[in-house]
Amino acid sequence: MNFRKQDEGRVWASFKDGDNQMFSAIYSVYSRKLYQYGLKFTQNRTLIEDSIQELFFELLKNRKTIGQTDNILRYLLKSFRFKLFRILKHEKRYDHRHESEDYVFELNFSIEHEMILREKEDHRTTVFLKSLQELTPRQKEAIYLKFTSGLDYKEVSEIMDMGLESCRNLIYRAVKSLKEAVQSGKKW
Repeated sequence: MNFRKQDEGRVWASFKDGDNQMFSAIYSVYSRKLYQYGLKFTQNRTLIEDSIQELFFELLKNRKTIGQTDNILRYLLKSFRFKLFRILKHEKRYDHRHESEDYVFELNFSIEHEMILREKEDHRTTVFLKSLQELTPRQKEAIYLKFTSGLDYKEVSEIMDMGLESCRNLIYRAVKSLKEAVQSGKKW
């Protein structure tokens, strides 16, 4: 089940008004996306699952007082990111004061992608994937949110708690770096 973009405001309002089936639907649709996003910061699956459970518990508990949204994924990603960073900081694994580049954000592809790379030995793809790993963690996160999660610049900037122009520049520099690496056929 997925919600149509134009229905998300209504879905959220129904949840806020006490519709438990809508709450379950929101959890079903978005919990896996939150989990995949969490894996980009830590491989501690229990911590990710606990963060998701805590987030949804707090949403349920505070449903009457939380804000309205017309983009549920953006709302949940931003809330989840904040919660996960707070927990990681509490465990002394992440210091939010030094967010600029001091956290890990991993972009990994499935085994199928790796098999295709080996079989075809596509140099351009190999260059792209290696160049992707050379990006800063914030660039990787922004690229993930923009191109994998399909969010717009404004949504990415809100989730990452940065200005819109800074977000655009961050993504622009990352894409430019990747493009230049692939065009040059960079060798390692």
